[in-house]
Amino acid sequence: MSPYQSLLFFALLALVLLPAAVLGLRGRSLRVYGFAATLVMLLLFFDSWRARLLLAFFYLLQVSLCFGYLALRRKSGRRPLLWLALLLSLTPLLLCKLGGLLPALRPLSFLGVSYMSFRAAQVLIEIYDGHIRELSLLDLSYFLLFFPSVASGPIDRYRRFSADLHQERSGEEYGELLRQGVWKLMTGAFYHFALGELIWQFWLARLPEHGFLATWSYLYGYTFYMFFNFAGYSRMAVGTAVLLGVQMPDNFNRPFLSVDMKDFWARWHISLSTWLRDYVYNRFALASLRGKWFKNPRVGSCLGYFITMTLMGLWHGLTPGYLVYGLYHGALMALNEVLDTRWKKFKKLKKQPAARTVMALITFHLFGFGLLLFSGRIL
Repeated sequence: MSPYQSLLFFALLALVLLPAAVLGLRGRSLRVYGFAATLVMLLLFFDSWRARLLLAFFYLLQVSLCFGYLALRRKSGRRPLLWLALLLSLTPLLLCKLGGLLPALRPLSFLGVSYMSFRAAQVLIEIYDGHIRELSLLDLSYFLLFFPSVASGPIDRYRRFSADLHQERSGEEYGELLRQGVWKLMTGAFYHFALGELIWQFWLARLPEHGFLATWSYLYGYTFYMFFNFAGYSRMAVGTAVLLGVQMPDNFNRPFLSVDMKDFWARWHISLSTWLRDYVYNRFALASLRGKWFKNPRVGSCLGYFITMTLMGLWHGLTPGYLVYGLYHGALMALNEVLDTRWKKFKKLKKQPAARTVMALITFHLFGFGLLLFSGRIL
């Protein structure tokens, strides 16, 4: 059973969330109940013994690595230990992505590996940084397996997630969460099932496979489809989490109002873009600056964007389309950096209403062309 895709899922979701609402309105903690509900839902998502065994192996590997590395980190701060832990942690993700190229590895793929792997990697990195000094087995297990976001995010952060689990709320405070959660679920379903499906059935599905005008129309249709489909899915996941007392971050914030690509990636798939910013781009840029790798520090920044956005593309899959998609956005982000630092008028233009409108349209079309690469239509 796929999350957020069928009437059966929503019927079961209602059965799971109703006791949570009763407990929350009575001011009770949802930490244990939510974890139990997660285990039940995962048994339904992973509906074969092969899938369940893969999930169990993944879970045991990640928990062992997190607790094992925490113990080692208390004795040694050597960076090679972190690299080894990350390599082992991300191996299931790499094997799943290689399955797109090597048929023999396809049986190793399973639902949610991309999102769960990044959550586990975040824990390891923050242990190295000294931000995480203690781990709770229940909190870590709940964080890694949290069923609302297992299939498509958002990618939460352990310390924020754990703080939510331990926050005491009155019935009145949970009542506000209840209203927020139901609203997000309803609007997310409208985005996903109404707007997204209408665009697909009555626009994209009717377009010819070839031709300039058809491809131009596809650019608009696919861009709007991806937004309503993915934003709706994410919004339903956030709404479900809120009803379980976990206030996950929203994944979209009016991205088509963005005035440049930096602004866009601060609004689109926010949890992934900020994860890559914090744990890849910032670290590379800082290391290049401290190590004086380049005479011009902007070279390190631009190269950091190429590395970060290429990883973003490959995170979706190890295919030429995703690689080109990542490189394309790396080039756009590097260009954005040059304009921000070398053309003073660029920042001024972003503050003028008329110019902002034009720049938002340009940004929309730049992203839409990137989605043509992502979709494989023009490759």
